[in-house]
Amino acid sequence: MKKHFELLDNRTGKETPFKTSVDVSLDENNVLTFEFDCKNSQLYSAFEGYNTDIYMGDVVEAFLCVGGDLTEYYEIEVAPNNSVFFQKIINPGTGDDDLELYPLDNIITSSVEICGNDYKAKFSIPLDKIGYKKEKGIKLNIFRIETEGGIRDKNLISLSPTLSDTFHDSSFFVEL
Repeated sequence: MKKHFELLDNRTGKETPFKTSVDVSLDENNVLTFEFDCKNSQLYSAFEGYNTDIYMGDVVEAFLCVGGDLTEYYEIEVAPNNSVFFQKIINPGTGDDDLELYPLDNIITSSVEICGNDYKAKFSIPLDKIGYKKEKGIKLNIFRIETEGGIRDKNLISLSPTLSDTFHDSSFFVEL
């Protein structure tokens, strides 16, 4: 299975000058792979290292729900410097301040290729390591943050726009 997506401005649902396309594929071993093509970036990486606050800079992200309960999902992020963030999220739906984050061992394989002011980020996750069952399916949303050099959350870009200042609204997840 392979699907192609074009992301939109998360706040307005309209096109953005920060063009972002994503190919998502699931192989026969249940490894889910995301391949982002991000245009017009200042390639600002806020932090280095695993599970640091890289979302304060430019990142690509995927939120994955594999168990059917949309209050529990996994957040995967990759920055232009190839730093990775991978945590389980418990989201009671009452706002970003009430999120519970649970850091996980790094099972993400990632790479980043930079070409001028564009970058391609690729990451994969073995779904069997997070409890994936084919009969429950996968719901997700896919994102990019572009800070234009460090202004946190300046440009929020998504597959299924939440029409707000947050990505953490699982009612906007879509079936893969």
